[in-house]
Amino acid sequence: MTLSIRELSVEHPDTLSVVLPLFQAGNAADAPLHPTPTEDFTRWVVTPRSVRHRVCAVAYDGERAVGYGLMQHDNDSNRDMIHTDIWIRPEDRARATVPLLDAYREHGRQRGCSRVVLAISEHAEDYAAIFAAEGGRPVSADFRSQLDLKAIDHEQYAAWAAPSEKNAHYRIELWQTPTPEELLVPLVTALDAMRDAPTGDLGFQPPPPRPERRRASEADNLRGGARTYVAAALTADGEIAGMHETLVFGDFPMADVGHTAVPARFRGHGLGLRLKAVMTQTLLTREPRVEVVSTWNDSDNTPMLRVNQALGYARTEAWSNWQFDL
Repeated sequence: MTLSIRELSVEHPDTLSVVLPLFQAGNAADAPLHPTPTEDFTRWVVTPRSVRHRVCAVAYDGERAVGYGLMQHDNDSNRDMIHTDIWIRPEDRARATVPLLDAYREHGRQRGCSRVVLAISEHAEDYAAIFAAEGGRPVSADFRSQLDLKAIDHEQYAAWAAPSEKNAHYRIELWQTPTPEELLVPLVTALDAMRDAPTGDLGFQPPPPRPERRRASEADNLRGGARTYVAAALTADGEIAGMHETLVFGDFPMADVGHTAVPARFRGHGLGLRLKAVMTQTLLTREPRVEVVSTWNDSDNTPMLRVNQALGYARTEAWSNWQFDL
């Protein structure tokens, strides 16, 4: 039977039930150490975002859904790019990959974009040959790593979280979003440090540092069921010298690291290590259901990879970002 592609709104209540089993099947094949996605986690993945356009392209064999991708187009940055993913049942990939790619490319053209970018795991070698034949090329690589909270050295983490000679003059603040009003502008200012994070040849620009965008993103995460914790190091005059955030999704056993940012003039003070240790202690205390923490880093981000390795994160997969020019 000929495959058909349908676009499903992320706002429609039936979309979650359609994509959940596809997401689970794709993760089992491509990210075998990733906990099985639950309804809570998947709801956050596909929840509407006020800061970007989002829609799911779903491949159907008759009335049976066999694969999907969440297509995203940011409102403020990278306006030339549709960013998406691809989750297809392994037995259907030979048939469904190209139709989904065609749907992504057509969606990008309709929105005035010049490229489509999506990532695949090192475990998904069946995609790579198809992508190359379709004119795609890898432009950057990311590593996903996990920290097993049951295996950490609690005494060592307490030592890392404590003030050191280099960073004792910073005050650590920890909160659950929404961010307090007096910390919003300092937080957004610190997040601008993400602009010098490596992205290979992807040509990706972080969104503009605007308080209203941060407020909207925090509200979107709350609506999607995520609890977001932020740890920040503040100077005596209230400037944020470093921040680290982690998201928790309902009763899903894995938390996910969001942004970690230390502006250039505050680097070398051990703030990344300290803030990550503080956050880990917070999860152990406040989120007993969480068993593992996942984080993503560009393969060229040597300083952050070094910090994560010291903390006990173990690499689970390498992911290649592929670009298709339109």
